[in-house]
Amino acid sequence: MKKLIPAVALTLCIVFAGCENKQVKLDKLQVDYKAANKQYTDDCIAPAMGAAGASDYLKGTKPKIASPQEEAAHQQKCAQELKQVTALEQQIAAISK
Repeated sequence: MKKLIPAVALTLCIVFAGCENKQVKLDKLQVDYKAANKQYTDDCIAPAMGAAGASDYLKGTKPKIASPQEEAAHQQKCAQELKQVTALEQQIAAISK
């Protein structure tokens, strides 16, 4: 029985260390997700909702119209940012299980 107690204690320490490591990973992923999601929202969602030209409209000037090349570059950037946000969401979901 006395030999069993140190083995159980060692096992519990390893299990708790693994849980703590999982929580640290989860916390880091959530911080990364918040930053990436904010960047995606600022770059891609807000302009799509008309926020980009709103100040120009209120000033009475015409908003700038993007060229096809600028629009393609913007769409590519948004696609990359969305992939990053989605990947972080999937990692968070996998660790949370």
